Amino acid sequence: MKNILQIFIILISLTACESKKSHSVEKKEAKSEIKAQKVELTEREKEEKLRTKINSDYIAELSKCSQNTNAVTNFNGKTEFWEICETDQGKRILKIESHKKTELYEEVYYEQNGELIYAEESIKYMPINHHVLQTWTCQFYIEKGKLVSLMSLGHGKTENENWNPEIIFEMYKKRIIELNKIAKE
Repeated sequence: MKNILQIFIILISLTACESKKSHSVEKKEAKSEIKAQKVELTEREKEEKLRTKINSDYIAELSKCSQNTNAVTNFNGKTEFWEICETDQGKRILKIESHKKTELYEEVYYEQNGELIYAEESIKYMPINHHVLQTWTCQFYIEKGKLVSLMSLGHGKTENENWNPEIIFEMYKKRIIELNKIAKE
């Protein structure tokens, strides 16, 4: 009986010890998950901070754009209306609009010191003699030449699995080439 009691006490002790080890491992795993979530939240927070800063800078610069340079082009087989706004401290906003059939197209490029930091592309379904019926908009946030974030609303290109958001860089380069072709006189 004494031996059985000793074996029983040893088993309880081993079980308690294993339980502590298991609980310790679970605690470490939980702490590791919390750290991973904090890093993820930090990345989201950085992204949100960048979007907020760019949005407020863009709106502030846009408010200074009362003296735009305007141009009309047909480089792409349709009439396009350009607003070019250059403000202090190396900032420039390009806005290009056109209407084809039932769609109003708008592109916005915001540069700082010759680098693209924000772009917006939108397509509005807007037949002649109607208000806007449907909109698709995508905002691109860029840092150091890399697409950091994008925000899309409505039905449009972003719903296509084959759509590549990096195309905004090619669109921008094409627009700069076109801008340089616009006669200054």
